[in-house]
Amino acid sequence: MGWLNTLLNRVAGVAPTEWTLLPVPDPGLGIAGKPIAPDQCYIELYVESLRLKKARRFGTTFHGVVYSFASLAHTGSNRAELAAVTKPQNLAALDANNLDRVITVSKRIMGAMPWRGDPLELELGLFSVKAGNLLTPLVDYVAKISEKVGIGVVTNLNPFLPLITEGLDMIAGQTADTVIELAIDTDMSLAESILYALIALPKGEVNPAEITIDKTDRKLLQRGTPFDAGYCVFSTRYSDQNPDWGSIPALQQAYDDVKGAIGSGKHANAQEALAGFNRQVIMTPDLISTDKDRLRSKALDDFKAAFPGGGQSAPASARERFKGRVLTDLDLYGDRPTSTR
Repeated sequence: MGWLNTLLNRVAGVAPTEWTLLPVPDPGLGIAGKPIAPDQCYIELYVESLRLKKARRFGTTFHGVVYSFASLAHTGSNRAELAAVTKPQNLAALDANNLDRVITVSKRIMGAMPWRGDPLELELGLFSVKAGNLLTPLVDYVAKISEKVGIGVVTNLNPFLPLITEGLDMIAGQTADTVIELAIDTDMSLAESILYALIALPKGEVNPAEITIDKTDRKLLQRGTPFDAGYCVFSTRYSDQNPDWGSIPALQQAYDDVKGAIGSGKHANAQEALAGFNRQVIMTPDLISTDKDRLRSKALDDFKAAFPGGGQSAPASARERFKGRVLTDLDLYGDRPTSTR
C-alpha cells in the first residue's frame, strides 16, 4: 500500500487522511448489516454515487476515473492484491454543468473475493481527467486492461497489476490536466457489510449523526438536504457467491483435462484427471470452502455420468456429450440455464 499516498503528496501536496471517512446507515437498499466471517463469504467493493467539485478548473469536458487497490489475506503466505481503474459510462465526457449533479454509479470495482479475515487494506481514489487527444486514449487503455483481466480472480490480475498502477501514475502525473477529487488510504476491520461516505472535508467538520443516504438515487444528505461538497459513497458488500468462478484459469485447464480424459473413454485416465481437478479446487485462493466442496461434488457427478454403473469405459454417447462441455457447465450455484447439448 502507499502508492496513492505518494501520488497525493506529489500531485496535490495533500495527505489522504485530511478527508472524512465515515459509515452511513443503509436507507433500505439491503446492502449493510450482513455478517462477514472468515471463509464463510465473499466481499465486494462498489461505488454507489459521487459528486464532483474540483474539475471546474478545466473549463471543458472531462472524464471521471475511479481507482481502487485492495489487499486482502488469502490462502498461502502472500496477500491478494487487486487493482482496478474504471471509467463508468455516466462519468465520461462530463462538463461544467455536471459539477453540482449527483452521479449514481452503483459500479462494482472489486469482484467477489473470499474473506479470510482482517484487515482489508484499501486505496480508493476519484480523479477528474481533462478530455484531450493524449489523456483520453490513455484513460481508455488502462480501463480496458483492468476490465479485460477481471476484477474478481487474483490469478488473472497478478501479471497486469504493474500495468494498471503505472498507467494511472502516468495519467495523474499530468498535473495540469488531472485533479484528485477524493482519496483514501486505510485499513478496515470488517464484521458486516457497510455503506461508507468519503467526503472532501477535513475530519471533524462533519457530524456523522446528520449524514444519511437518499434511497432513490443514493445521494448523500446532510440533515435531509443534498450535501454541498464533493463526496463518494461506496460499500463493502457481503456475497455468498463468486460469479467469476468460471474464469479461474487453473480450474478451466484442469476441467479441460477431465473432459479430454473422458473423451478417451478410459476410466483410469478420467479418474486421474478428476484427482488433478480436485487438487486445483482445493488449492485455488478464489473460492471459499463450501464452494470448493460443492464444485468437487459436481465434478464427481460428471465423472459418474460418464461411466454409468462404474464401468471401465465411457460409452460413445457420454464421450460425445462431454465434447463441448466447459467449466461453467458444472453449474456451481444452480443458476445456469439447462444445457441443450
